[in-house]
Amino acid sequence: MNATVQKSGTRLMQGTGITNARWQTLSELFALSKRVTVSELARHMGLTRQAVQRLADDMASDGLVEFVENPSDARAMHLLLTEAGIATYHSALEREWQWTNAIAEDFDAEQIACAVALLEAITQKMQTAD
Repeated sequence: MNATVQKSGTRLMQGTGITNARWQTLSELFALSKRVTVSELARHMGLTRQAVQRLADDMASDGLVEFVENPSDARAMHLLLTEAGIATYHSALEREWQWTNAIAEDFDAEQIACAVALLEAITQKMQTAD
């Protein structure tokens, strides 16, 4: 299932220059809406600091994010979305909404509500499992 989602995401973002990893990073930074270090972002995303650092460096080179001074720790810069990063996020989000709506149009509200309830129950069970 995860592979199917990954492939769909790749197809969805084709031509935008945004990979699944970049899309996830943009989404997380936007959702957090605060200054975070690469290490903090990596922990939040469940990835290694090195993987997120590599992404952040590449995204900074492309102008999607920028490193800014961290008053608490001069060695651990904060990572922020740039205006271009925010615009790219919104553009990708619009594509995602169009794709999601196209998939959902074949299902009625009751089917969608049942699917959401099931996914929430599965998520809850996974989060509380030992």
